Amino acid sequence: LNAIMEYSEQLWSKEKLTDEQNALVRKIVNQARRTRDLVASLLSFARQAPGDKTPVDLGVLLGRATQMLEARRPPGKIQVKLAIDKDVPRVHGNANQLFQGFVEIIENGMDALEDVGGGTLEISAQRGGSEIVLKFADSGPGIREPQRVFDPFYTTKPIGKGTGLGLSAVYGVIQDHGGQITCQNRAEGGALFLVRLPATVEPIAQRAAASV
Repeated sequence: LNAIMEYSEQLWSKEKLTDEQNALVRKIVNQARRTRDLVASLLSFARQAPGDKTPVDLGVLLGRATQMLEARRPPGKIQVKLAIDKDVPRVHGNANQLFQGFVEIIENGMDALEDVGGGTLEISAQRGGSEIVLKFADSGPGIREPQRVFDPFYTTKPIGKGTGLGLSAVYGVIQDHGGQITCQNRAEGGALFLVRLPATVEPIAQRAAASV
């Protein structure tokens, strides 16, 4: 793939190509890039392994993921509402894996909203007994087969836009953290991703109060 891309990009830089030749080379380069990205996703999916785990603040990760993805899109069409309860404890997890998982879920919601011209994505985190409950609810068109979204290679995106590996990898990450992730369509419209993670560490405020 690297050789294909290198030589076709060299050919693309030539000034003597006809318009037809230039169009063909451009297609070769773009298709090689798509294939490279697919192979990278396959390798990432195949090499999933438990990472080092430390106390992680989910509110911080959700905030960073939201800010990063909002910066990539034109302002105005998609409204993101983030609500993190103050008493949400940290979890024992791998910050990078959880961050990538949240990015994947949020990006899927934004893609769905973008397809219908905009809407609202509501993200919340709250404590539910011994668990932390995360909700990602969008006002988009919903999902055709919500029971299949975590199957490897399943995707409803147009050809060339998705590999179907993203949410499968997210499912593996959440399972590795002792949690659960489900997906359903909301009665009022749109999709809801529900993530449950075990709350293993007390909130910082509670620990500080206890020490005082």
